[in-house]
Amino acid sequence: MAGRPIPPLQTLRAFEAAVRLRSFTRAADELALTQGAVSQHIRRLEALLGQPLFEREHQGVAPTAHAQALALQARQGLSVLERAFGRQAAVPARAAAPRPASRALVLSVLPAFARRWLGPRLARFHAAHPGIALEVRPSTGLARLDSRDRIDVALRYGPGKWPGLKSAKLMDEEIFPVASPAYRRGRRLRTPRDLHRCVLLRHTWQPWEPWFQAAGLDLVEPADGPHFDDTEALLEAVEAGAGVALARRTLVEAQLADGRLARLWDIGIADVHAHYLVWRPDSGKLAAIEALRRWLCREARAAAR
Repeated sequence: MAGRPIPPLQTLRAFEAAVRLRSFTRAADELALTQGAVSQHIRRLEALLGQPLFEREHQGVAPTAHAQALALQARQGLSVLERAFGRQAAVPARAAAPRPASRALVLSVLPAFARRWLGPRLARFHAAHPGIALEVRPSTGLARLDSRDRIDVALRYGPGKWPGLKSAKLMDEEIFPVASPAYRRGRRLRTPRDLHRCVLLRHTWQPWEPWFQAAGLDLVEPADGPHFDDTEALLEAVEAGAGVALARRTLVEAQLADGRLARLWDIGIADVHAHYLVWRPDSGKLAAIEALRRWLCREARAAAR
């Protein structure tokens, strides 16, 4: 039996934005469309699936549980396409205007940090250092920083000591629980003890128990509920209203500022790990690496303020 036809790419973009922003109007603004065009895309998708995807609310729209799950998958697919075609589109531009090898830097960084902290700031780096061609490579793998992977420098989250490498600390990290505003209102979360009414989203490398202890809660690590080993997927799930998650401050600054996420209470814990810039001491690009280090430290200090 043949499956359903794949919706047009613009329809998937409109749907993903509408779920994430919980508003057809804000989705239209983000995609440079009219609200009517977004509504039409949603109606077509609902007709294709044979079920409604949104419920009308006083201040916007509320995606159904099926819509939230579908949007997570759509977002992952769109990200794959953007990375693939973005890299291909960038190759001719680099080939047409080559930079001196000593002024081209390849930076390895975790995907969530690249998207949520580094990416929004990169325009300022390029403005401050137009002579340095910085290529950002998001990856969960640990870069070797040698001729085999051709990566010059890396942003790492860890203890700060890596054999054979130089490192410079950029900033510490604070961890606290977050939820979408709608999820928070729906469960009337007034004190940490109200977490017993919540779905606690879990991450492989971020246990709940240290925060429970800081909050004075006699709770143990949850044994069930959604589990993630990808930070970006975890944060997308909590933004979609799937539950409560522990988040690093640096990764949710923008979402807290624009109201997509809400911090739950003022209880936070300092993580044992921190953010570092890492490079080989014998690199032939030390001047460019030092320029990147100084810029990152300025951005980290500004973010802390």
